[in-house]
Amino acid sequence: MNEPLLDIRRLTAHLQIGQKRAELLSDISLTVHRGERLGIVGESGCGKSLTALAVMGLLPARMTLGGSILFDGSDLARIDEAAMCDLRGRRIAMVFQEPMTALNPIKSIGAQIAEGIRLHLGASRAVAEDAVRRLLDRVGLPAPRFNGDLYPHQLSGGQRQRVMIALALACEPDLLIADEPTTALDVTVQAQILDLIDDLVDETGMALILITHDLGVVSEMTERMVVMYAGRIVESGRTEDVFRQMSHPYTRGLFSASPHGAALVARRPLGGPRRRLASIPGVVPDPTNRPSHCAFADRCGFAQDDCRAAIPPLSVLWPHESIDHAAACFHPQRGKVPA
Repeated sequence: MNEPLLDIRRLTAHLQIGQKRAELLSDISLTVHRGERLGIVGESGCGKSLTALAVMGLLPARMTLGGSILFDGSDLARIDEAAMCDLRGRRIAMVFQEPMTALNPIKSIGAQIAEGIRLHLGASRAVAEDAVRRLLDRVGLPAPRFNGDLYPHQLSGGQRQRVMIALALACEPDLLIADEPTTALDVTVQAQILDLIDDLVDETGMALILITHDLGVVSEMTERMVVMYAGRIVESGRTEDVFRQMSHPYTRGLFSASPHGAALVARRPLGGPRRRLASIPGVVPDPTNRPSHCAFADRCGFAQDDCRAAIPPLSVLWPHESIDHAAACFHPQRGKVPA
């Protein structure tokens, strides 16, 4: 396979909070090739969005980064803000969780979409306005009902998210990051937004990083996936391999706690009889007090003495089956349910 478009190597992120140093990301390594779709899953507070913001260069200035974020050969962790601004929106774009806070409330949607087109592509006002009309139509907001003179508060949540997608696509980026793009939307609108992203990624051939809690969406929209816990990657591989093996106990816990995943864990049809979903006991450890051993050990039904003595490395599992499937676990599971 060709060189990856995005190659994150041993990324770390620390933040000083008073007298304590919070470890927010630890040894994150992942790749995304051109046209590839990668899913990132995990509980809130596990580092999914933080990883995306690191790629976008949108982390607070007082946060300390280590490692590298190579995008088409350039290290985004080392370039200056001017160079990052040239890439952000032009070659890397992001759809944020909540469009009402991501969009500027005092600027029309047309002005916000046109801004990147004029800045990055050097388009005239007339050309940019024509592009805005085409983009709005492309994301399901056609004229005359919708036009660039509308403001975010005049649109519904689903319509604002469509505007965010139009804004992200305006300069035809090489990489689109969608961070929980259906948060706070009703089920019908969620499906429409995800179908839209799916179609547009197919149509443009851009790479996609999809951050989501929905395992059903991951199974349908991604080729590879990573599972994050407490700022680390604990399992990664082809989506079909991770779904089939669920080798890390945390991965299996996530699957058991969702309707789609629980059906896979039980090896029964998704539309079968309803059963109470499982839950993972405990909480994600505080980033200012991460343990020096496996961070999931205190919540894991398979934990043994070695799990409480060291941090397990992310290692390839059963290489004769799949060279890409890896888990950070001293006792990876195959088809077992934690006690």
